[in-house]
Amino acid sequence: MTTATSEMRPGQGDVAFQRALYEDGNATRRGLHSARRDWVLGQATACTERGSRVLEIGVGCGVFTEALSQLGRTVAAVDINPAFLDNVKSLDGVATHLKDATEPLGIGEHDLAICSEVLEHVPPARSQAMLQSIFNGLRPGGTLILTTPQRFSTVELMARLFKFPMVLALARKIYGSAEELGHINLLTAGAVRDQIRHAGFTIVGERRFGFYLPVIAEFGGSVGASTLRTIEALLRPLPGLRGLLWTQGWVLRRPD
Repeated sequence: MTTATSEMRPGQGDVAFQRALYEDGNATRRGLHSARRDWVLGQATACTERGSRVLEIGVGCGVFTEALSQLGRTVAAVDINPAFLDNVKSLDGVATHLKDATEPLGIGEHDLAICSEVLEHVPPARSQAMLQSIFNGLRPGGTLILTTPQRFSTVELMARLFKFPMVLALARKIYGSAEELGHINLLTAGAVRDQIRHAGFTIVGERRFGFYLPVIAEFGGSVGASTLRTIEALLRPLPGLRGLLWTQGWVLRRPD
């Protein structure tokens, strides 16, 4: 998922590449993406109904767009990648907009906004502008479902090592494939919270999820995936250690 000012690695701008993340043969990697998808859709379903107007920032492979269309929501899908928009433009109730979400959108007010795994692709100087743009795209009382990686999560710490060619080559040899994530705006939960409040949102819910340890994840199969989920549950309530979990999820509201 991307915005106009994002930096995408080769393949990340492809619909097939994005969709494959939810079908990964590795149970842990598949679970990292599926857990986020299911949480976002659960929150979106709970706070909308048929006919609700949804603003989706960063369409990606259309996993949210498709589900919302099937549920009878009206979706304004915003992205700067024409391929992502072409993939969803024929869905019922979906209108596509080739726009930079760090600029004013000018497409009306919505009941719900979804911005999942987008903020990390936006240059740091523009992430506050994106949140402000989304705020202005919601009606008073509207809700934003936001997810973005945690800066010091185990996944992101591992991915930073891939910037070293020798490490990347070794990872590809061991795992079969390995790529840099292309994340240029990694924020701690505290930094995101500051930007959220500066934009004018009220925080109504938070979630941290997704734990990864290379050896257990890559060679432990389904047992390894279950083990990591157990560790995740233990880390989640711990203020410092929960920063190791990959995804920070936020439920935000524009005040009435």
